Amino acid sequence: RSKENLLREGIQGYRIFVIGNPIFEVIQHYSNHIEPEAVLKKYKLNQKEYFLLTMHRAENVDHKDRLQSLITALEKVQKYYKIPIVCSLHPRTKDKLNSFGIKTKNSKIIFLQPLGFFDFIALEKHAFCVLSDSGTVQEECCIFKVPNVTIRDVTERPETIECGSNILSGVEPGNILDAVRLVTGKSCDWNPPWEYLVPSVSDTVVKIITGYLKEI
Repeated sequence: RSKENLLREGIQGYRIFVIGNPIFEVIQHYSNHIEPEAVLKKYKLNQKEYFLLTMHRAENVDHKDRLQSLITALEKVQKYYKIPIVCSLHPRTKDKLNSFGIKTKNSKIIFLQPLGFFDFIALEKHAFCVLSDSGTVQEECCIFKVPNVTIRDVTERPETIECGSNILSGVEPGNILDAVRLVTGKSCDWNPPWEYLVPSVSDTVVKIITGYLKEI
């Protein structure tokens, strides 16, 4: 799909290489550094008994009404499922929550300092469901077969919707809860797009670049 978009924009075909998504290779390469048991113990969480949340996009957090709607949605989701919602709190979001004066009294909605990659991946793999406006998170959840709700109106990863791992909810509280109920009520038997599971993308990139260097 990305290649087709580039071709429509007038990029010459010989300059485009479809090599696959690098995220699978990154996760595999650092797998020994990802320690779910330690992270779960650190935050007093049980596998499949918490939501993981990220929200940072300007379209969501820079607008008071949308950010308030998201917080209201989190309260509604937590009340319905009665399990914690753990948020890796982006500095941008923290700043906007403070400047807008938006707060929650729900102690089960837990805002953490921004998590490192290894800890975040560990929590992501064992979450009951992931709520996010991040692009890469959609890819990772698809690979891990973890239900994912994208709290946006659009996504640049339509392949995750097509394969059944992801659903767009927008930011309206009722829609977010409905989306969570839908994705968690179905089996996680989707097949990730083939390009999400390519094992050695970096080797391919090196060979392509090296080939071009020889021609210069």
